[in-house]
Amino acid sequence: MNRKDAIIVAALVAMLIFWPRIDRWIVRQFYPERLAPVERVEPPETAAEEDGTADRAEGANVPPPALGPAEQPVPPEEPSEPMRDVATADDEPERAPQFFVLRNAHAEYRFSSHAAALVSARLLDYRQTPDDDSDPVELDFAESPALAWKNVPGAAGDFEGEVSSDGRTLSFERRTSAGWRIRRRVELGESYLLRVREEWSRARAQEPPRRVEAPELTLGFMTNLPGETLMRGAAFLGVDTLSPGGEKVRHWGAKMPAWFKEEMASKGGSRPPLSVRRRVPDPGRPVDWAAVKNKYFVQILRPENGADGAWAEAKRVCFPTEEADPAFRPRIQVATTGAALLFPSGEMAPEGESLVWEMEYYVGPKKYDELQRLRYHQVDVMEFGMWGGIGKVLLRTLNLLYGAIPNYGVAIILLTILIRVMFWPITHKGTQSMKRMQEIQPLVNEIRAKYKDNPQRQQQEIMALYKEHKVNPLGGCLPMLIQIPVFIALFVVLRSAIELRFASFLWVRDLSEPENLLAGRLPFGLSLNLLPLIMTVTQVWQQKLSPQTGDPSQRKMMVFMPVIMLVFFYNFASGLVLYWTTNQCLMIAQQLLQRRTRTARRVHP
Repeated sequence: MNRKDAIIVAALVAMLIFWPRIDRWIVRQFYPERLAPVERVEPPETAAEEDGTADRAEGANVPPPALGPAEQPVPPEEPSEPMRDVATADDEPERAPQFFVLRNAHAEYRFSSHAAALVSARLLDYRQTPDDDSDPVELDFAESPALAWKNVPGAAGDFEGEVSSDGRTLSFERRTSAGWRIRRRVELGESYLLRVREEWSRARAQEPPRRVEAPELTLGFMTNLPGETLMRGAAFLGVDTLSPGGEKVRHWGAKMPAWFKEEMASKGGSRPPLSVRRRVPDPGRPVDWAAVKNKYFVQILRPENGADGAWAEAKRVCFPTEEADPAFRPRIQVATTGAALLFPSGEMAPEGESLVWEMEYYVGPKKYDELQRLRYHQVDVMEFGMWGGIGKVLLRTLNLLYGAIPNYGVAIILLTILIRVMFWPITHKGTQSMKRMQEIQPLVNEIRAKYKDNPQRQQQEIMALYKEHKVNPLGGCLPMLIQIPVFIALFVVLRSAIELRFASFLWVRDLSEPENLLAGRLPFGLSLNLLPLIMTVTQVWQQKLSPQTGDPSQRKMMVFMPVIMLVFFYNFASGLVLYWTTNQCLMIAQQLLQRRTRTARRVHP
């Protein structure tokens, strides 16, 4: 590489390193990420609130906690086929809702008497922030409640509710003035799974049957939690579905930004709509279940008999520039996702019969140990990908190590040691092969010089030399190739493993995020991440210890690998960088041990 090429490469690397700051200084002034605040109407105050005695007790008539402006999703101005509720003339006026709580040792689920819907879920084992005294994570569905029927007459009214004495069972009942009886029973088990039984019947036999067209049952809308660092190319916020017939789970999150562009193109608008809604997987295709998820938490609704299909809905970030310039076309950033299951049209309750739905509804963490207990491949919402089998083994091993030593940083180091021990024979042979390659390198250089004008003959002579000395030219690459699936699997697992969320290790406060030391104190808005720097130093050291083989121009290119790795790893999750740094240190120890062994053999043959 000549000097001119080196300057170009150095400039490109510098741009990669400083791109996040350039993005912050210049691009985000025109494309800010903050959502526009919207006004929220709070429910009327009750006597319990005035007395200060409202709490989360069973049946307590208290409004859900209000969100701050930064947490509010942007309402769509031009919704595509918006979800609608069907009111009937015989329904009574809407009253102020009552709220009922189901709880166990892990979660609290808050239901509203209006539509018998779920309005929030508090996950008691998970903190909202890294602070030890932080409140639990709360998934707020108040803007779009879960388990609410759409397009069903009478289902959006007020229900009478009652919680059992153990706080695990909630019964709702509603009788409409037209003579329909709607009953819903929700049971909470020991973890995060709710079992729902819904029954529709006619309270008066003379009431004629009523036909329902395309009824839908909603899942709550979800957003990313405050403070999460998102990764380019990874769509943590999204909707998943599974169709019967041996298909794999379909993940729709990565496709959602394109939906906005397609909607704009189909309607001929000047900018993308604020929300889109699509039938998934395809019109006419049934589904076993649908899920709505963010980086660490998920809802999964599975009817016992499946559903006719599902609707996926997404809302994007609304940028202030759009208000000033109607022709402005923003980049698409999904802010909120939701879904609804679609059921068959038909009579709501034939005479002498009841219409019954039985469902399982999981609202909790994307944790492998919890999701693997569920049927119908619901664990695949974790998106382990092509190397999912390896990822599951690594995650189980990591949790076993954490059980022995309750620190995930130490567990990652021990897991890395175990992996290196497993690959020790292969890496040892690879290093020996590279050493033999280095020993015959002068002979290879002679052949290259002798047949420099005949590349075909040059290659034949080099391969004959390798065969004579029993050297495998790919032997040095084999250890790296074998480790690539393990690294990819571990990368996929650690990038969204809830086990690492807020897990600390030495100076690292959160292994699921970059270190971000001295954030806001360094020039140009930079933050300090020590682990990637340590990783780069170890990689340079490891390169110097490795036998120098191959073409000289290729060796010069390898000099830039530590810098390239620094660029890619600098904003990765600390847990992943810790794994790779530990792996580099173990490679250095192995090479030093082999070098010492060879020296001892020379001294004492």
